Amino acid sequence: MIGKRIRHMKRYREIVTILVKYGFGYMVRDVGLLHLLSLPKQMVSDFSGNGSNRKPVGRRIRLMFEELGPTFIKLGQLLSLRSDIIPENIANELRKLQDRVTPIDPASIRHVIHDEFGLPPEKIFASFDDNCLAAASIAQVHRATLKSGEEIVVKIRRPNIENIIVNDIDILRDLTALLERHYQWAKDFQISALVEEFSTAIRSEMDYFREGRNTEKLNRYFSDNENIIIPKVFWKYSSSKVLSLEYIHGVRFNELLHLHNDKFNSREIAERLVQSFLDQALVVGTFHGDPHPGNLFFFPGNKIAYIDFGQVGILNDEMKQNFANLIIGLMNGDTNLLYRTIFHMSVMPADLDERQFKEDLEMLRDKYYDLPFKDIHIGKVIQEIFETTKRYHISIPKNYSLLGKALITLEGLITRLDNQFSILEFAEPYGRKLMLNRLNPERVGKLLWNRIFEAAENSTRLPALLKKALTHLNRGQTHVEMELPQLEQLLSKLDRVANRISFSIILLAFSIILTGLMISETFGKHPFLINIPVLDIALAIGSFMFLLILLAIFRSGRF
Repeated sequence: MIGKRIRHMKRYREIVTILVKYGFGYMVRDVGLLHLLSLPKQMVSDFSGNGSNRKPVGRRIRLMFEELGPTFIKLGQLLSLRSDIIPENIANELRKLQDRVTPIDPASIRHVIHDEFGLPPEKIFASFDDNCLAAASIAQVHRATLKSGEEIVVKIRRPNIENIIVNDIDILRDLTALLERHYQWAKDFQISALVEEFSTAIRSEMDYFREGRNTEKLNRYFSDNENIIIPKVFWKYSSSKVLSLEYIHGVRFNELLHLHNDKFNSREIAERLVQSFLDQALVVGTFHGDPHPGNLFFFPGNKIAYIDFGQVGILNDEMKQNFANLIIGLMNGDTNLLYRTIFHMSVMPADLDERQFKEDLEMLRDKYYDLPFKDIHIGKVIQEIFETTKRYHISIPKNYSLLGKALITLEGLITRLDNQFSILEFAEPYGRKLMLNRLNPERVGKLLWNRIFEAAENSTRLPALLKKALTHLNRGQTHVEMELPQLEQLLSKLDRVANRISFSIILLAFSIILTGLMISETFGKHPFLINIPVLDIALAIGSFMFLLILLAIFRSGRF
């Protein structure tokens, strides 16, 4: 950690200074990073935690992340999806994070293209527009025309952005380790694991080969559907830092709302939007993670185009089934199905109060059971499920959170198109279809065959594993580890009881011996002992032994 601080000293000071600026100086003080502030800053800054800054904490975090730059903007966007962990007021504020920056100079962009393809843009494309269409913290987008005449957009990663993000993630790992050491809430929310999740997510987002593959996968799926348009990928002009896609231009969502003609039908657009999204999530298993108005275009005939698949969610067969079970469980009022589904889709804490958790699920079920579909907002339902799991420190995988957030975004658009439309009405048949598919004889047979093959494979490994275990046992290398809750506390209590019993027995024995000696001294005949102070000697020896035993017991600390 110290090595990282020395290596990234300038950036550390920037981060610490901005933390203090937005009212989080008490954290800087508690984790031992005050020395990174200049002396004047230390003298005038507030480290009480009460703060002179009157802005709500969510807004302060958002403004702080925007000032900290690209890595923290992306981190904030990831955290905004984790409503299972982050308080909803903070998550809502983080959703407002603006990822728009000043474009970099055209020469730098041209340099990236030259490095990737060995030629300048004018040699590769028929035309290349130096004025960018959009500029974000990681990349910016330019229009170009291929020599074949096709119009494309070229997404280009900013120079040196990878080094900036890698260095910031190093610092984040250090800071989260310090926070977990000093704050229980940081341990409870496993913020180090969140940073690792973020590190994986942002590296994936910077890999344009991955984004291209996801775009192409959905392009293939919707290739026979003329009403849904996914951009074509031009692999010849793409790399890990550059992605070339078909240029899509149509009517924006806000423009669509003000158009009143026979070329657009709001109800039909709403249906196609929902159906295409559910196809992505529950059929393909790859869905657009951010279907906001800026990533959608509309065409006459109620056609819809999705663009920018930089943020994509992935659901495998089991995850799709779990999501379907959530919907069916809520609609059927089946609390046990809800509980089993959450158990399968998440990480349950060891100290979970199952009875209380099930009671909370029953309350949630009763809230939505038997309501008309049009009165149920699926995004809100999922959000409430995640808020319930958050109270019990149940960890929900990121892709479920991303799906919930995408549905909330989509539901907002649908409500503006047709406020009587219900996403759930479309989602329930998908859920039932997935449940029936689970019982499909071909699928069951395939699953059974895989289980038999797995069992057979394990059985062939069993003799070797048994031999290894017996060899370790024979050599005395086998260790048995047991973890019994509160065992230490029980042993401590037993020690105290034993020590008190020992003390009582010794005291009783000493009293009996002393009494016997006193009787013998008074009434007995003992010419041999007449000149010896037997009583005094016995008393001295007994007292000495008594003190030794008392000292040993008290030193054990278990009396």
